[in-house]
Amino acid sequence: MIERPVERRVPLPNGLGRRVELLGALAVVLFAVVVFRLWYLQVLTGRRDVAIASANVTRNVAIPAPRGKILDSSGRVLAGVRSAAVAAVVCDELPSSRSTRANLYGRLASVLKLPASQVVKTVGSCDSYAPVTIEADIPSAALIYLAEHKTEFPGVVEQQTEIRYYPYDTVGAQVLGYVGQLSEQEESDATFKSVPAGNVVGQSGLEYEYDPYLRGTDGVKKFQVDAAGIPTGEVKTIAPTPGEDLKTSIDLPLEQEGMKAMNVAMGLSHEDGYPGTAAAFVALDPNNGDVLAMGSVPSFNSNVLSQPFISDSEYAGQEDAPVDAFDNRAIAPAAYPTGSTFKPITALAGLESGLITPSTLLGGTGAGGCLDVSGESFCNSGDADYGANNLAYALEVSEDTYFYQLGELANQQGGNVIQHVAKMLGLGKLTGLDLPFASTGYVPSAQSDAQIDRDYVAEFCRHGKHGPFCPDGPFPVWTVGQDVQLATGQGQLQVAPIQMAVVYSALENGGYIVTPHIGQQILSPAGDVLESLPSAKPRAIPEPYRQYIPDILPGLHLAAQGASGTSDDVFGSFPITVYGKTGTAQTNNDPHDDQSWYDCFVKDGKRSIVVVVTVQQGGFGDEAAAPAARLILAKWFGKSEAVLHGTSTTF
Repeated sequence: MIERPVERRVPLPNGLGRRVELLGALAVVLFAVVVFRLWYLQVLTGRRDVAIASANVTRNVAIPAPRGKILDSSGRVLAGVRSAAVAAVVCDELPSSRSTRANLYGRLASVLKLPASQVVKTVGSCDSYAPVTIEADIPSAALIYLAEHKTEFPGVVEQQTEIRYYPYDTVGAQVLGYVGQLSEQEESDATFKSVPAGNVVGQSGLEYEYDPYLRGTDGVKKFQVDAAGIPTGEVKTIAPTPGEDLKTSIDLPLEQEGMKAMNVAMGLSHEDGYPGTAAAFVALDPNNGDVLAMGSVPSFNSNVLSQPFISDSEYAGQEDAPVDAFDNRAIAPAAYPTGSTFKPITALAGLESGLITPSTLLGGTGAGGCLDVSGESFCNSGDADYGANNLAYALEVSEDTYFYQLGELANQQGGNVIQHVAKMLGLGKLTGLDLPFASTGYVPSAQSDAQIDRDYVAEFCRHGKHGPFCPDGPFPVWTVGQDVQLATGQGQLQVAPIQMAVVYSALENGGYIVTPHIGQQILSPAGDVLESLPSAKPRAIPEPYRQYIPDILPGLHLAAQGASGTSDDVFGSFPITVYGKTGTAQTNNDPHDDQSWYDCFVKDGKRSIVVVVTVQQGGFGDEAAAPAARLILAKWFGKSEAVLHGTSTTF
């Protein structure tokens, strides 16, 4: 059959047909992708996208929680909060462009009258949930300008907030510590677990130690904003939960007197020709370990450090400070030889080991006040020759040759006689005090020195840190001379004042080791007791040692108030019985570097107190440390706070 012309179809070439089939398949695939994407957006992610869309028209501004107060033992505020106007930035509202941000920071710095570099440094990487505070106590003119020009300052908020306030400035600053915004480096600290970077947390002292209690929980304020980011109305506010209060054992009047006494001690050392670069003190209840007062000078102003931004000179405490003002020298990081305040420890070791009795006569050398040990000469201060004496008189006049001979006897008995008692009384380890960054100190012995040397060689030699050169360890081979030095609190001995306060507490209470502590109770903002912070029960030293403590006390009383006592010119007129010991620790061959110590206690039932004072490069113990200790005791017992300048130049 012949087809009509209109029905005839020209066959497609084979190549063109395949192309048509491929295009058809591609169209089907593309259509399927579009359908799947629509299903994904509407069904699987619909709710999430709605939430994101809602968030795009709201702004969350964190409301910092008021930090809990730190109180003294009578409820007086040592660290509180005050209201202040602040300017802050909300990180996720800032411009994404780096150049635009830089321009914003410059304009903000101009309004706040700050260096642009300060704003950049304070904001940092700005990946925090909480607003990053740029400046507190903003002048009203700057607040008004920022409020009227919001479109020019995207991400910048101005608000009233509670900031940390320390009403007594430098008093007790190292104990209280200070606060600051949590850095990225601090996020790994267990104390700040789950705390977003940028939140204000404790940086040192009690602020750090009790941060989980004091911090509270931030609230949040949700605002509706228009396309320009300007708030158009408040959606919801979740109020912050204030932090809890910390009641401490600190007695504010005694704390203030202690800080005053440290400055007096520094001044006295300068009068005597010594640099007097730093000083520290501890006042302890020997019955339970309550820290009644503690301080260190030079100090710093916690209010300055708790600002959002501080300059390098402000952080240094004072521009020309000879030492770091942030170190709490009562506990660390520096530790010192104690000089003659260590002698009661040596005496207890000698009595218990049978090397001496209270009436044993030692110290008479027949060599003009010097003792020869293995060819090395060990002398009394000023080469004074006191002759042979019993324990009480040796303590009264601080006769070094008596204790040099006792150290030599201890070495002959096999060593570690003195070291054992020192460690038993708490030296060479942490005291358990509830403050961070304390020092363990060091009680030297043949065994411990050798171990340190071995570790040193292993670290620096086997790992090639010095190339082909392999240095010796830091300590020489142990000799009898090192036990002789240790007997008078010299040599490699390193002790913090808080540790000596524990030792003298044991002498006062009859042989019980207390655990120093400051935190007493956690209180609600309304003042209700939420938690009583337990203190460790005092630990008794073995009975063979406790029975010899009464044999040491007469010498300590005579040293403080006896006619020949090394601190009688300071304490002889004090109207209460004092047991105390001067110490002059020689840190090198320069006498101007001598460390001034005074350790003492008063037995008075519930008012019993131990006071330890040390003055770095302060000279003899009677010249600088003893007068400061007298001021502290006078305040505690309500006596005359006269400054009596000691003149004894006995170690």
